[in-house]
Amino acid sequence: MRLATLATGLFLAFSAAVAAQPYETPEALIEAIYQPYTTGNFPEDDSVFRSRALQGLYSHDAEITPEGEVGAIDFDPFVDGQDYELTDLEIGAAGIAGDYASVDVTFKNMGEPRALSYELVLEDGGWKVDDVSSTLGEFPWRLTELFAMASGGQ
Repeated sequence: MRLATLATGLFLAFSAAVAAQPYETPEALIEAIYQPYTTGNFPEDDSVFRSRALQGLYSHDAEITPEGEVGAIDFDPFVDGQDYELTDLEIGAAGIAGDYASVDVTFKNMGEPRALSYELVLEDGGWKVDDVSSTLGEFPWRLTELFAMASGGQ
């Protein structure tokens, strides 16, 4: 019994260490974001993908959202929807300018074409998502703008 507990503890510690490792390239970060949608192994805390600034927006939104209510983001921005069945995922080449990068991603979710643009920042030795925008469809959005609207800003 103790051996099983020890093995489980080591596995969880190792998994957390792997998830906390910095992403050395923008493409490695984007691949890590989409990997759980094919394996079903989602990280307990996806804040490892976010910049400090973007995480601050998520945290502020959680603080201002009444208990039991949905915050500013009522969908999964990585799949541009609430449900997912991803096909035809294509991660574009990163455009890098110093500590900033952009990566375009296209895929089909539930058979519908999607196009997202990621703005990334180099922080703490690795790439992090700083903003995401949807550039296709009837309702284009930018993640930071959704948080701003929810906070009463424009």
